[in-house]
Amino acid sequence: MLFKNKYIVGLAVLTAMSLASCDLDEVPQDSISPDTYFENAEELELYTNQFFTLMPDADDLYDEASNLIIDNLSQPSVLVGLTRTVPASGGGWSWGSLRHINYYLENCHRCDDESARALYDGTAYFWRAWFYFKKLQQFGEVPLYEETIDSDDYTQLNRPRDSRDDVINFIIADCDRAIELLPESASVYKLCKSTARALKARACLHEGTFRKYHAGHTFNPNNLPWEDLLRTAAEAANEIITSGQYKLYTTGSQPYYDLFTSQSAQTSEVIFARCFGGNFTHTVDQYAQSAGSGSAGLTKALVGSYLMSDGTFFSSQEGWETMSFTDECKNRDPRLAQTVVTQGSTYADGNPCTFNFTNTVTGYPMRKYISGPSYSKSTIDMPIIRIAEIYLIYAEAKAELGTLTQDDLDCSLNLLRDRVGMPHLNLAYANANIDPFMVSENYGYKNVTGSNKGVILEIRRERGIEMVAEGQRFQDLVRWREGNLYEKPFYGPYMEGAGKYDMDGDGTIDFCIYLDRRIVAPGCTPYKIGEEIILSEDDHGYIWAHSGLLRSFNEDRDYLYPIPVNDRTLTGGILTQNPGWDDGLSF
Repeated sequence: MLFKNKYIVGLAVLTAMSLASCDLDEVPQDSISPDTYFENAEELELYTNQFFTLMPDADDLYDEASNLIIDNLSQPSVLVGLTRTVPASGGGWSWGSLRHINYYLENCHRCDDESARALYDGTAYFWRAWFYFKKLQQFGEVPLYEETIDSDDYTQLNRPRDSRDDVINFIIADCDRAIELLPESASVYKLCKSTARALKARACLHEGTFRKYHAGHTFNPNNLPWEDLLRTAAEAANEIITSGQYKLYTTGSQPYYDLFTSQSAQTSEVIFARCFGGNFTHTVDQYAQSAGSGSAGLTKALVGSYLMSDGTFFSSQEGWETMSFTDECKNRDPRLAQTVVTQGSTYADGNPCTFNFTNTVTGYPMRKYISGPSYSKSTIDMPIIRIAEIYLIYAEAKAELGTLTQDDLDCSLNLLRDRVGMPHLNLAYANANIDPFMVSENYGYKNVTGSNKGVILEIRRERGIEMVAEGQRFQDLVRWREGNLYEKPFYGPYMEGAGKYDMDGDGTIDFCIYLDRRIVAPGCTPYKIGEEIILSEDDHGYIWAHSGLLRSFNEDRDYLYPIPVNDRTLTGGILTQNPGWDDGLSF
């Protein structure tokens, strides 16, 4: 819980603080007295640097719980719903960061530097909004605290959960305070008004669509209103779009791929990024290329959603279901080849991309974020918010409201298609022509209805393609009430059966599968069908990753996390449990 101490003792140098900016100073090692601290800009900066530890780490982004990209390490534990239990403690129910933010807001008045106060007060409000948005996504209703709490203040320590209305309004209010106080000028590693507007848009889109798609069901039985939240999301997104501060990165022949392999974040497009370099590294290269670090692989749910290069549906191609990997990658939206290793592709360092099934659990190897074939620690910056997401928020919010126009699409989503030379999305055509793939049993969405169904599905297609492995897919499926997609098979490319395959089109065999008689090819590890590799139709079919896992998604439980047992016990049941979670307590 939250506690108020007389002193902040030993405010340690936290490694992640250096990621708030590429050139931050260290926090003092000595004890700090609130009576003498918070008196100048330097002290405000040093204290607020710790708030940046709330920023997601790189593996929170690329190693997301998703039906579009999976691995052989973390995903099984995330997706096997039958094994999920209520924790005794932890599980995301942590409040230490909030205590530090509120402590700052209680003491920052000691500084007489008004410009410094504006910057760092705005920083505090932004991170408090960020903190509560994450709590809203995980737990729904949570207690709201605007001040630190004494250890003997049992009334505050045992507060019940505040309503979803109160929580989202608190988030919006803090975002508005941050927007008022933060500087207008953009800074990719620091905060500005656009960063706060982006958080406001993201939070309102989440809560608005969550309410809409969960209306009348377990998590919104009272049909909480959603329209105003989506209007607020669209307005906040539009303020960023019309500011002219950001535009899509379009340099070079493959700008989408280059954006995610740039050592320094591309400031034209990226609104907020996590900085890496020197000793600060992450493991995306290993995650995508090493059997011991994840063997990441994209899935058929993603690959099948890419349009043909002329804008038509891939599912309209004759025999699309049984196309070979080589054939299905031809003449597609260029982002497919900039996300997945396909024939003839090269890495940013000039080395050819090679196919090795050992290093991809699905057979669709990851190219996004990967700058070369080595497994060394990566120092590429990680975009956390970029203008592409803002375009998608704007389009989705207006489509869900029923107010989307063709002009709205042309100033948002269609700019993403322009970047890669894809035809524009036409509003009327989309609503009159629905891609069967987008509503199919294994890959599609079941809850979209109404006259805008077609364009909403197309916006979701675009969001899945544009933002894969950027850490938002799980919460997208939560807010759309599409958790059932986690129960569907994780398929890879189609295999005709036992034989030798040149997967990357370089003229050499790099994938061998056999039934009884072992097949050998130079430099190729053979896999026995039914044991070392599973195909969906026994001796042929799609590569089937995690085929032996019993996966379950409980529609009346798994959209929110459980409250830990110990925290419920301490409040004597004042802190209620989320629906569907049995924690063994009688209250």
